[in-house]
Amino acid sequence: MAYIASDRLEPLPDEYVETREALRRLAVYVLSPARKAVTGRIGLMPTAGGFGTPLFGDDDEQLRVERGELFRHRGANAESTAITSLSAAAAFAGVALSDDPGVGHDIPDLGDPGAPLPVSPAAALALGDFYRFSDSLLEEFRAELDRSGQECSTVQLWPEHFDLGCNIDGVNFGCSPGDGYSPEPYVYVGPWNSEGLDGDFWNAPFGATLSYKDLLDSENQHGTALEFLRRGAGLALQRAGEVP
Repeated sequence: MAYIASDRLEPLPDEYVETREALRRLAVYVLSPARKAVTGRIGLMPTAGGFGTPLFGDDDEQLRVERGELFRHRGANAESTAITSLSAAAAFAGVALSDDPGVGHDIPDLGDPGAPLPVSPAAALALGDFYRFSDSLLEEFRAELDRSGQECSTVQLWPEHFDLGCNIDGVNFGCSPGDGYSPEPYVYVGPWNSEGLDGDFWNAPFGATLSYKDLLDSENQHGTALEFLRRGAGLALQRAGEVP
């Protein structure tokens, strides 16, 4: 299935799930450890056509994925390589692979570093489109919370779960590209204490989700997702004030 970048989210390519999981391993074992080795921080961010590290180190280095390629920027210099295996990507990025990369506990196995990483350029682009959508959504939502006097954390892409999120007062707000709960992406509201959630809004074991199908069916995808987060914030933050 062909996939063309769009201002709207589109149906996912057939290779989406295997590509997402391959790129999650790349994030966990190569990109995030490269940043952590220099700064002690593991967070990633959406970048043009994909995802990558923020600038780090004295050379303003950045590692990023776009379509099926891994890019390494150092100052004014940039080079790229096709994504083939974890071992090749680690050598390109100057990272020593470890089965304990120190970026979280709920991570995929390292597996065979020399085995091919099944990355479809079209599926990688679809993942990048979802991160672009998610970043715009969460930054607008975060700005609304800040204007109302509720300080929200910085929006970050976390390598272990591969989701983009922020939190406030014991409630996570975010966008997952898919995981063991759902093979397709979704927007979520997840109170840290999920015991006793009731009402139609709370439709997941960890809180509430807005499915990718619901986003595709919406004429105003951004607006639908923003209203979902607003409703979740109202319910969850009210509940947080009631639950000791």
